[in-house]
Amino acid sequence: MTEIAKGVLFSTLTVILSVVTSMLVKILAQDDIAIIHILISRFWFSLPILFVFAFAIHQYRLFFINNKLTMSLRVVLGLTGISLWFLAIQNMSLGLATALFQSSIIFVTLASPVFLNERIGIYRWSAVILGMVGVLIITNPFSSSVSYGVIFGIAAALTGAALSIILRKLGKSDSPVSVTLVHNCAGSIIVALVGTTIFPIPINFLHNADIWILLLVLGVIASFLQLSVTLAYRHADAVVVTTLRYLQLPVAGIAGYFYFAEIPTVFELIGASAIFLSCLVIVWREFLRKTKTVPEEAKLTT
Repeated sequence: MTEIAKGVLFSTLTVILSVVTSMLVKILAQDDIAIIHILISRFWFSLPILFVFAFAIHQYRLFFINNKLTMSLRVVLGLTGISLWFLAIQNMSLGLATALFQSSIIFVTLASPVFLNERIGIYRWSAVILGMVGVLIITNPFSSSVSYGVIFGIAAALTGAALSIILRKLGKSDSPVSVTLVHNCAGSIIVALVGTTIFPIPINFLHNADIWILLLVLGVIASFLQLSVTLAYRHADAVVVTTLRYLQLPVAGIAGYFYFAEIPTVFELIGASAIFLSCLVIVWREFLRKTKTVPEEAKLTT
């Protein structure tokens, strides 16, 4: 199997595992399982597999991080983002929550001139405007009441955008495997402390074996999800991986329709389609930008 084929395979697996993770979170939330308990299970049950994988790659240097300050920001943003994402799934349809979260690349593009010193051309600006129109259509901020799901979804997208910028910086100095392991170890400790001090919610599923199985499966899938993302970027260009990951939006919409009987309105479909098209244009322009700069760099080295 070629490298690009492996990249496509792991990218497709990432899409599937992402949607399954979202579905499990929504099922557990519908069973009145507190988000803090879902978070604790997601982090703790994912650790064994991540430990084994990291040790196989880095042996006893599996926790080594060069850029510790940026890593700390990654932990904070990662925990905040996943918490907001779970809350968004709990309070709105799976397809719309996914659409809002995928809009994070729009916010990354807006911030890239300031934080990444990147130039934005007319095509990407047009895509940003289209995406923002899609976000406005979905959120409908001019209505009499804005749902908690919309607030959490937008906040998750903004946090995800900041996290993307942080991960770009970490990718230049540290191993993604070590970054993933440290993030999950730190997250496990933090959510456990929060769950026992700030939000000490009683466990109402202590003797419910079905709930425990779902929580265990959530943690295991979360670990494989993070590994599939890492392997996808290892075997394929980032633009290919990112483009395929946007398939999560229609897949989540279909899953929400068939499993949760979620039927979006015409305006919600238009908004989600605008966000989807906007993201694809941004990724396409990123691909063109890189293919133009690589030959120039090659000339300098010859």
